[in-house]
Amino acid sequence: MIRLRLSTALAAAIISGLALAPPSMVAGQHGNGIHDAGAAARGALRGGLSALATGQELPDTGIASRLQGGTEEIAVSVDLGGAPDDAIREQLRSAGLTTRGSWQTTVEGYIAPSRLPELAAVVGVRYVTPIRRAQTSAFTSPAPALQGAATWQGAGFSGAGIKIGILDSGFVGFAERMGTELPASVQALCYPQLGVASANLADCVTPGVTHATAVAESIIDMAPAAQLYVSNAFSRADIAAAISWMTSAGVRVINFSQAWGLEGMGDGTSIYPNATYGLVDQAVAGGALFVASAGNFGATSWMGPPTDADGNGWLDFAPGVEVDSIDLRAGDRIIVEARWGSPASDYDLSIWQGNQELAQSADLQVLTGDPLEAIDFTAPSTGTYQIGIWHAAGPSAPTMRLMVMSEVDTSLAYHTAVGSLPAPADSRNAGMLTVGAVNYATPSIVEPYSSVGPTSDGRTKPDLVAADCAPTTIESIFCGTSEAAPFVSGAAALVLEANPTMTPTQLANYLRSHAAAIGSPIPNNATGSGLLALGPLPFTIPAALTFLAPAASGTAGAAFLGQPVVGIVDASGQLVTGGPGAALPITLSLAANPGGGTLSCPAGLTAVAVGGMAKFGGCTIDAAGSGYTLHATATGLPGLDGSPFTVAAAGSPPTLSLSALPTAINYGGSAGLAALAVLPAGANLAIDMVSGTGGVYGPPAANTTDANGLASWSANPTISTDYRVTTTDPVTGLVEVSAPVRVTVNATAVLAASVASGRTIYRTTKIALTESIRPPGAPAARGRARFDLYQRTAAGWVRRRIVYANADAAGHARLTLAISSIGYWWVRSRAEATATNGASAWTSGVRYTVR
Repeated sequence: MIRLRLSTALAAAIISGLALAPPSMVAGQHGNGIHDAGAAARGALRGGLSALATGQELPDTGIASRLQGGTEEIAVSVDLGGAPDDAIREQLRSAGLTTRGSWQTTVEGYIAPSRLPELAAVVGVRYVTPIRRAQTSAFTSPAPALQGAATWQGAGFSGAGIKIGILDSGFVGFAERMGTELPASVQALCYPQLGVASANLADCVTPGVTHATAVAESIIDMAPAAQLYVSNAFSRADIAAAISWMTSAGVRVINFSQAWGLEGMGDGTSIYPNATYGLVDQAVAGGALFVASAGNFGATSWMGPPTDADGNGWLDFAPGVEVDSIDLRAGDRIIVEARWGSPASDYDLSIWQGNQELAQSADLQVLTGDPLEAIDFTAPSTGTYQIGIWHAAGPSAPTMRLMVMSEVDTSLAYHTAVGSLPAPADSRNAGMLTVGAVNYATPSIVEPYSSVGPTSDGRTKPDLVAADCAPTTIESIFCGTSEAAPFVSGAAALVLEANPTMTPTQLANYLRSHAAAIGSPIPNNATGSGLLALGPLPFTIPAALTFLAPAASGTAGAAFLGQPVVGIVDASGQLVTGGPGAALPITLSLAANPGGGTLSCPAGLTAVAVGGMAKFGGCTIDAAGSGYTLHATATGLPGLDGSPFTVAAAGSPPTLSLSALPTAINYGGSAGLAALAVLPAGANLAIDMVSGTGGVYGPPAANTTDANGLASWSANPTISTDYRVTTTDPVTGLVEVSAPVRVTVNATAVLAASVASGRTIYRTTKIALTESIRPPGAPAARGRARFDLYQRTAAGWVRRRIVYANADAAGHARLTLAISSIGYWWVRSRAEATATNGASAWTSGVRYTVR
């Protein structure tokens, strides 16, 4: 970094060219200073590069730099106005640029300051700007307890399987906290230099800067099992590469607790194709929610009409006040930016102390086409500094925005929080969330420094707010929107764990819609939709286990006739169908072992529940006995014993058997079910028939055996259904179960056409086909119709085309077609199979002669 410190007088002489009294005291005067260079250089060299090009050194510009062969080179971005090709790259290298990355219409690299005019003069170069790292900020406030998501975490949500990206700077202390406060492993793409990538986490570390580590801690406090992908990329090309690396690896959330200042027009757009808004769009298109801090510029921004009441050229910040003031300590660095809406207007920006102008930015807007001035300034001494805006030429602009970006706690004497959003917080992308801050101790009050909207085109921002000033181990107090944003990123990981198919836009809408309202109306430009609040759990919490299908009956060494299915239920007895609690591993063992047998299952005695059900198949006990009982266990839930059952000696016939005739029926038909009980002579036990799907059986239908041990039922299922028969010995309590029998229910389909079958039609005739499918789809799975088009040839009917159409809730699938070839045509259809019904038979179809 360039760190030559200049005296106040010398700085004024070098930067400004002459010393002036404060703008409020001298009318019509303004220094020319660094802008005595040629018009081409003034139009192409931006952000203080004109001074460096003439051999002058500015106090700590903050520009990224490197030492190369004893010469200090600075990092710059060169915009070409079009995609770079090999020829222009070679011209840039010949002009002294060591090229590195490129993105959109820009090429990035390092160059010696003395060669900047040569670079600016290359044909095709629109402008050259310095590359600085994005700004981060922190403020001091009381340290409340850390904000969390205790209810969701208590229900088992931890962000497991969700990858979160962090684009930030610092990373001091990160490695030392891995395995404790942070995950034991992390994926890194670090940039020790511009355009030089490394997988070594140490290359992400900026000495003395802990910001990124505090961001990571805040994310992990919300989502302790999330996987982190981190990068300290600071140029646009490197950030684009880092985003590509993250999204290619499956990162679903990217946290950006930084800001780029007044880059765009305040409406989420920019005149430059390489603006950071494109980086947001790239991340969202790659499948990642982009979470950006709103910025901490509420007390260091001013917006208003560029009035000049006395006509002396200096703008008014308040009636009769032509400077805005800010208190700085020696060595404090700030970036001051002014932006207005029209490049036809030319304004200059300057910093003063006493009667000396210490720095200025006076680009010629007629050359740059960009209504922006910016100064990177380091205070040479402790004191109060004044900021002035000079109307150099052109008509008055409609609005003026002033922003001071700083890493120290300070404020402007005249500030307006309204419209204080930096880029990319004002992005229009629906897959991005802009996050403001409220102090944890007073969560209904917006932090005074938290940037607020609206955007210049009237959109409400931020999207929501989250707590800040919660402690981390790396920073005893971590304040600002920099902490609020990672809380939202961590919350997003919990929501994604529960809803893994959510798109970035759906995820953003979920978090907005579940925020706790603060203020009125909702949303508003201070708190957006309100305070981050995950809301009620999307799924119920597991409370107990239940045998949905108890193991029962069988012979030694052979699979049970009724295989066990264990369910996970909540406190009200309802099946837990989603969330981490619906996927617990469940283990079986023998609670009672009267025959001394061994329980075994081909897939093992542990099965992971799916949708709250753990199904076991092919389980056996190798010794006969009366009163075997299974025991089911799952972590965190009380164990459960099943009903006792009998295992007959090897080769013995089953006590109960069930048959169905037919085993497949059409919707609306019926099947006969017959059961045979082999029981002791004279016994007449109750036999229950229970039905369901997927091995889960519902309420019993009672019947009893006749003198021959037979019982029968007539079944009218609407969806494919498993049936079994059970009996319980009233004396011993032992349960006997038959092997299940499935009755498949095929859908039915009726085809109707807007043109009657057998007609002669023209090739332009449109035919509306409607297939009515039963069952219609609710509550069973909704069906889909298949239409096959055949043409008559010498060889017979030849299928030319297959078309599918989804049925609506009423079971109607519709297709409109026009047959474009003459001849004889036949269209037939059927309902495709679903999860709950078999396919229908083919309809007879419709036939046409086409002319």
